[in-house]
Amino acid sequence: MHPSRRALRASALAAPLFLSTVASSIAQDEPQVFNAFATVEAEGTIVRAADKQYFVTGTLTGRFYVETAEGPVDGGFVTCAASARLDMATARTDGQGACTFTAHDGATAFGDWRCEGYQLVGCRGVFRLAGGTGRFDGAVGQSTFVWRPNAQEMRARMEDSTIDGAAGLLLWRDFEVSRKK
Repeated sequence: MHPSRRALRASALAAPLFLSTVASSIAQDEPQVFNAFATVEAEGTIVRAADKQYFVTGTLTGRFYVETAEGPVDGGFVTCAASARLDMATARTDGQGACTFTAHDGATAFGDWRCEGYQLVGCRGVFRLAGGTGRFDGAVGQSTFVWRPNAQEMRARMEDSTIDGAAGLLLWRDFEVSRKK
């Protein structure tokens, strides 16, 4: 078998194994720590809140990936409700929202986040996992959260009233997940 096919096959086998290991470790009250990310598109509304200030509300949706030693593994999908205040004079961004992760087997996990930051850099804060369904029932945890919308796209859309398909990244760093006791 060609080496690249062998690596692809190993990655394909690693995804369910990694996710089932996380789920079984959570079930045994052993915290798991990992990094993850999602590539998302935004749909929403832009409202001018003041001179050079905008309030954005929307939905971020996309694929969710768990980082492993062999590279990213497809963990399913994430959908997040988001709201943010953008100050064009200072480039500051303050945001908050909630996310639902849906694994390929239908199990879900959910939580909320808050962040602060600057355009072009991103909005950094805390994500708190508050529970789940299926194999993630009772899952709790927290991570550093970064929302990195495509700033050039956002700036170009400020005079519009809607966001349609704007790209971005969501990052979860040092995501520690365990079972609620």
